[in-house]
Amino acid sequence: MIKPETVLANDPVAAAVAIVLVQNNKILLGKRIKNGTFEGWQCPGGYLLKGETLQGAARRICLQKTGLEIEGIRPGPFTNNLFPVTQPEKQPVKHTVTLYLLAQPRKQNKADGSADDLSGWSWFEAEKLPGALFMPLSLLREQCDLAQLIDS
Repeated sequence: MIKPETVLANDPVAAAVAIVLVQNNKILLGKRIKNGTFEGWQCPGGYLLKGETLQGAARRICLQKTGLEIEGIRPGPFTNNLFPVTQPEKQPVKHTVTLYLLAQPRKQNKADGSADDLSGWSWFEAEKLPGALFMPLSLLREQCDLAQLIDS
């Protein structure tokens, strides 16, 4: 756990948008790899740009990351993410807030929820997510019942 005093009061907190993309009671996840290191499975997500609406960010991010257009966008929960730092004296604490939105793909893929055209992305049942989740998604899973969230 990061101590609050290690985060400077004037450090900005980045707003991220993640889309819980639902189809046939399954959630779309992709492998997050940064600098060649696997960081866990995640929902399509990215940073909110200045002046952008949450819905606009969700559409942009899904299209850029998955190639899918989305519809039925509605607000979801959020997570407050304080990422652990291996060398606090050399790197600042990374702090983001992830705003989750729920949506469906505009075009339905195969009836079983698979999407062969989504390279690097896979559909998972909410109760059967892969073990290694990106930290914000892991926090979301701790905060709420994903199966109930996607059914609402």
